[in-house]
Amino acid sequence: MERVHVLDPVIQNKIAAGEVVERPSSIVKELVENSIDAHSTSIEVFIEESGLKKIRVVDNGEGIDDRDSRLIFERHATSKIAEDYDLFEIRSMGFRGEALASIGAVSKATVESYRKDRQPFKLEYNGGREVGYHEGKSRVGTVVTIEDLFFNTPARYKYIKSLRTEAGRIIDMMQRFSFNHPDIQFKLVFDGKVRFQTKGNGNLKEVIADVYGLNVARHSVKVEGTTPDYKLSGFVVRPEITRSNKNYINLSINSRIIKDFRLVASVVESYHTLLPKDKFPVVILNIDMDPKLVDVNVHPAKTEVRLSKLKELQRLIETTIKDALQSERLIPEMETREKKEKPVITQNVFDFAPRQVRDDYDYVSNNKINTSDFSSKESNDNKETYIEQTINDNISHSNESYDDYQDSKLPYLEIVGQVHGTYILMQNDSGMYLMDQHAAQERIKYEYFYENIQNSDERVPLLLPYHFEFSYDDVIRIDEKLNDLKALGFNIEKTGMKQYTVTEYPSWILKDDPEGDIESVIDFISNTENFSVNKYREDMSIMMSCKQSIKANHYLDENQMRTLLDDLSKCKSPYTCPHGRPVIIKWSTYEIEKMFNRIMK
Repeated sequence: MERVHVLDPVIQNKIAAGEVVERPSSIVKELVENSIDAHSTSIEVFIEESGLKKIRVVDNGEGIDDRDSRLIFERHATSKIAEDYDLFEIRSMGFRGEALASIGAVSKATVESYRKDRQPFKLEYNGGREVGYHEGKSRVGTVVTIEDLFFNTPARYKYIKSLRTEAGRIIDMMQRFSFNHPDIQFKLVFDGKVRFQTKGNGNLKEVIADVYGLNVARHSVKVEGTTPDYKLSGFVVRPEITRSNKNYINLSINSRIIKDFRLVASVVESYHTLLPKDKFPVVILNIDMDPKLVDVNVHPAKTEVRLSKLKELQRLIETTIKDALQSERLIPEMETREKKEKPVITQNVFDFAPRQVRDDYDYVSNNKINTSDFSSKESNDNKETYIEQTINDNISHSNESYDDYQDSKLPYLEIVGQVHGTYILMQNDSGMYLMDQHAAQERIKYEYFYENIQNSDERVPLLLPYHFEFSYDDVIRIDEKLNDLKALGFNIEKTGMKQYTVTEYPSWILKDDPEGDIESVIDFISNTENFSVNKYREDMSIMMSCKQSIKANHYLDENQMRTLLDDLSKCKSPYTCPHGRPVIIKWSTYEIEKMFNRIMK
């Protein structure tokens, strides 16, 4: 065995590069973070062949002092910390002093910089060694050029999947930077073509529009939440817009891009029952906190962090997003599309004349909604849309009960009729609404069961007990769960080889079909391993609500439709069923008139 010796600094930097410089996007991240730390207001990134051929970052920051120029490629050379205590007060993006040393070890790098009142310089590095030092241009800021990446470590190429994949990573990284720093003007150019650009005016919603489009920005809801330790800010997008993966959940701490599956899980949980299965939200959140509460010195990439008060932060995320979404009326508004209409099956004619307003709302007028104001609107070259009038503009009311209804999560809706025995057609002055009766009752019953399961000690005694018989394989599982059923409020005993008798059941079981509901609960619990109410409360609530809700092709009379709508308006979240499907959708008066060419485009 050879004697112990210290490795050459060039070899040290190549080893370090294995952690810091994983791929071209890693270099972009490190260089852009340096530009941010230099208080730049404009950062331009130029990429050739997804960064393998060339990466060039141009900023207008403070620049580098020429007296420090020979140190910038030295390992652990930094201006951002000086003492060990500084590691607990990290406020800059970079601080380890490893990035440029690692990048310079596996590429041909050039740094040109000028700081006011100092001398401009241009420093050239090749594979970890200085190859040139010249006078630079007197342009305030820094230009870093990285060429021939991994030219001296060809094994690294096997980790590069494809140029398209690497380009996608760089775009994603730049987008996340723009969310965290809306006051900085970012520009990303791929092979001579501008792929991404922001204005840098400090308006985060405009950045969202630049990155994800106007439709996502229009559906963005501002969120703000604080505790003594944390301040949460950003935007969440209404649940009608979803994505198929979690990559659109953008999280940062003190404007630093982070990856934390626990915080992502909290974001997803805050959209509880508002999203369809396997769909995820679009979210942009920044968490401001005391640097002492977070350790960013976990990995050279600095995207992994350790938090001191994780549970408190998770609660803040969930409550803040839930409160923001619950303050919105989450009724999707349908948009007209230019395409040939399919033949329409003739339905029974509805009476669209104004109907009598419900008895529980009194008005000083003739108790009817005035729909005569739905006149066609003339085209206006200066406006694309007109302002939708609220129901208060057309209906006069005298008592507080109507005001209370206006404050509910649903607008005032007037029932017109039923379509296909499945959908309830409604209207108000702002447009036409369609409600899925099954989804509506699922939401109503889900919230009832979720609220009442195990929250009521009352039991309903049976004069005539219910008797159930199961197969032998079910009996094995049911016998193991008898104590769980009793703890849930069922008085159940085994009365035969395959028979069970129930003499009491909890009061949260509804009266419509208690025997069927009890059998469903027994089946659910017996087929659930390690059952506990807290763990399976939601699944049981979904199962019970789905089983009992009105099915399609079930015709309702007017009173039943009104009752369903009233019950839905009392729900905490009346916009989606427990599976995340929409309950109500809307066509605005403007869209309807546009479909009939009453409004010229």
